[in-house]
Amino acid sequence: MSQEEARLHTLGSLLQIEQDVRQAESESAVEFIAVNDTWRVLPYRQAALWRSGTDRRPAVKLVSGLADLPGDSPFRQWLNQAIREISADTPPGKARIVTAEALPEALRDGWSEWMPATAVAVPLPTPRGGTVGGLWLAVEAAPAEAELVLVERLAWAYGQSLWAWRPHAPIWHTWLRQLKAQRRNRRLWLAAAAIVLFPMRLTALAPAEIVGKDAKLIAAPADGVVAKFYVAPNQAVKAGAPLFALDDTTVRNRYEVADKSRAVAQADYLRATQKSFNDEASKAELASLKAKFEEKVAEAQYTKDLFERIQVEAPEAGIAVFSDPNDWLGKPVQTGERIVQLADPKRVQIDIHLPVDDALNLEAGAQVKLYLNVSPLGAVDGTLTQASYEPALAPEGFVAYRLKADLDPDETPPRIGLKGTAKLYGHWAPLIYHVLRKPLAVFRRTLGV
Repeated sequence: MSQEEARLHTLGSLLQIEQDVRQAESESAVEFIAVNDTWRVLPYRQAALWRSGTDRRPAVKLVSGLADLPGDSPFRQWLNQAIREISADTPPGKARIVTAEALPEALRDGWSEWMPATAVAVPLPTPRGGTVGGLWLAVEAAPAEAELVLVERLAWAYGQSLWAWRPHAPIWHTWLRQLKAQRRNRRLWLAAAAIVLFPMRLTALAPAEIVGKDAKLIAAPADGVVAKFYVAPNQAVKAGAPLFALDDTTVRNRYEVADKSRAVAQADYLRATQKSFNDEASKAELASLKAKFEEKVAEAQYTKDLFERIQVEAPEAGIAVFSDPNDWLGKPVQTGERIVQLADPKRVQIDIHLPVDDALNLEAGAQVKLYLNVSPLGAVDGTLTQASYEPALAPEGFVAYRLKADLDPDETPPRIGLKGTAKLYGHWAPLIYHVLRKPLAVFRRTLGV
């Protein structure tokens, strides 16, 4: 092919690409042409198209020859950094020859791994002087000036086409302009203002449970293993009734050893007491033997107390609230670990875990409605009595404030353990505040304004 024929072929390719871009039926089609057909004007090893991301920073969107490039791949991360360094100093629509020396020292190792000797970067311009992205072309050798001119011409075609495919204004913008232009629609504005300013009470929904009020927590009296339960879950018990017992093997052996040690120390002390009348050495040893005897007596009494506490009894009458005994039998427990809760079925309250994101400014006396899962058509009325100032991790796995509410006097106490959803009522606020409360909270949390 002669030089003249080569020029005509290149010119024909340029015109064909521009026509394809104008006839593209989607924005993704234009992007595909940009990374795959530009090769007909300027041969390259690989091409990448970058667009502005959600943070307004250039990011690779499409790479020639690849259906998808994972966002966490080292090549994509390195190329994003390199493009951000180059695009900041490159005017829209101007092709720039890039080498490894144009990048910071930290990015040069990646160049030798993924790039040839030269690359061409050209931002895609818009009619208004901005950019909609850019092309990164990895070429084997620095292109000629004529080739760069052709690439710049294509950059204008790609940029204007992508700019034309930009999202159009929402339809409600058009409606808003029409409403402003027509005087007779002022009544609609007044009606809309009345609606958005209509007062409503702030509410929040939170998971809740019926628990015993002032319930007694029965904990493990010592470190050990749960050996036996004397009661079933939710069984009514009387004061002094046995609830459960720990395995007594270790404590019983300790008590027997301590009692024998006490007896030996007592015998040594009595023998020294008898000999002290005639033996000065025994008389001098009498004080230390007495102290040792008292130590063994205290140790024996301590182990005896532990042995007597192995079996736990109910301090008062109530309902024994705990899970399945099979979940506890044979399980090691530590001193103070809660095993059973003793509650009065006639004295209950609502335990609420209010998520931090849904928190309201609630005070004691606020109205509460509980919708139990077993009775979704009815509600249990209550009054807020306690609200924690510090959030904690709820059993459901989210951070929440813990609130307590008493039932209204005319309410029949539900069964302890029933769960549902509590609706909490706060102060009055306009309807527009109800709608924008959470978006505004996310906006402030994100931007810090």
